[in-house]
Order: sequence, then structure tokens, then C-alpha cells
Amino acid sequence: MILLFYAFAREIAPFKRRLSRRAPLALDGLHGFRAEIGGKQFTVVGHGIGHSRASDTARRAFDLIPGAELVIGTGVVGALSSGLKPGDLILSDRTLTIHTDGQVAEQVTAVGDAHIRAVGRSLAIAGIAYSTGAILTSHRVLATGAEKRRAKESTGAIAVDMETAAIAAEAAARGIPFVAIRAVLDEVDDEVVGAAMADQDGNVRPLAATSYLLRNPATMLKLPRMIRNLSRATAAIADALTAIAHDGEVPAATRRARGPVERKSPR
Repeated sequence: MILLFYAFAREIAPFKRRLSRRAPLALDGLHGFRAEIGGKQFTVVGHGIGHSRASDTARRAFDLIPGAELVIGTGVVGALSSGLKPGDLILSDRTLTIHTDGQVAEQVTAVGDAHIRAVGRSLAIAGIAYSTGAILTSHRVLATGAEKRRAKESTGAIAVDMETAAIAAEAAARGIPFVAIRAVLDEVDDEVVGAAMADQDGNVRPLAATSYLLRNPATMLKLPRMIRNLSRATAAIADALTAIAHDGEVPAATRRARGPVERKSPR
């Protein structure tokens, strides 16, 4: 059984549509479902946005859902490297966290080479390009290009999110293999607009959204691009997870047209 974690529903929606035999989790305090694809059983759990929510949910999931052979953390990330574009995939080889002073990074856990190779092989067989590198987990949104570039310089990570290190640490504590496969939402110099409009589950809060847009009317011009980027990212996540489920042999019905596969080296 593969235990899959995600932050908010939109991240997983395209993949969810490809799953069969879906059934809601009947477990108190956990939001998600069980399903099947490629002959593999998936248990899919949503944890909301942020390090503490991810850590608490992962801990509870590991306690209530035994038998996981592999843990996957997925969702969107912000690029810290200039070579990454919306929809690009990151296969993390290690996870990092950053202290509250924003300067010092510490390694939480390294992902086993065997699992990196296995997932990378499935992506390559399916013709899916990806980058390998460290994902930085921040306790707050890095909203500007300047913040993201400083994080790149101080940590060496190629992408940033708010949950991966928390899930990786909980998996490592139990000796369960962990892989993070995430897709880029915003480029390194893109401003993360509207972060204040959403709650910790990624749902837009109407009052907060109205207040934010009144104070920042130019944001309206940026939202269509952000929505397009999110669609690219979530489609890439669905393709990657489908490839992993099928060990790279993706059925023609779900395979999108692709060029030659490449393993990218972000700067």
C-alpha cells in the first residue's frame, strides 16, 4: 500500500479522477480516501497547509493506517532555482528545514537512493522530465523573488514548500521509505499573490479575499496566470503519480503527448 499525502484538494484533483474503487477514509480526524490504480492500493490523506498541520496529520495517519510500503508527499512548490518553470516536476533527494531567523538550514532526512532510482526509472519510462534536488520546508510563505533567492543561497535547495520536511521526518522516525514528488507553481521571481486570501486547507476565505483585493486591486490581473500555473502543476502531479503507480508503463488512455524525456539540472 502507498500512503500519499497532499495539502489541499486542488493539488490532487486530476489524479483523483484517474483512480478507481474510491472509498472515503472511515478514520476519525483524517480527511482522505482509499483507491486503486495500476493494481496498487493507495491511501490518500489531506493535511492542510503548514508544517505543524502536516506533522500532526502524518503522525495520526501512521498510527491509524498500518502497512504502508512507501510514503509519497506531493503537491505544489515554489521554485528557488531560475531554471524551473510552472509544471516542472521535482523529485526530492533530501528535505531541509530553515530556522526562524531565515538563515540556517538543517537536513531533516535523506531519501534512499534505491527509491529515488525506482521512481526516476518509472518517470523516465513514461517519458516524464523531472529535476532532482533538495526541497526546503519553510514555516512561512516566501512571497517575493528576493526572499526565494536568499533561501536558495543559504540552503542550496531548488524548491520550497511548507510541509515536505514534516512528513519526511515522521516517515523516517518509523523507518518507512519516503519520496517527495512535487510540481512547480511559481517561478523564482514570481510574487506569491493572495496567500492571505486562503485558509490552512487552501480554501479561499471570502471576507479575507475581499479585503485583500480591495487593498491590492492589481492582484486581479495576476490571478488568471496563477490559475493556469496551478492547472499545469496539478496535471504534472497526476502524470507523475500515474507513472509511479504503473511502474512507468502508463496506459494510452491516460498518457498525454510528450517529447523526449530529460532529467533537468536547475540552476
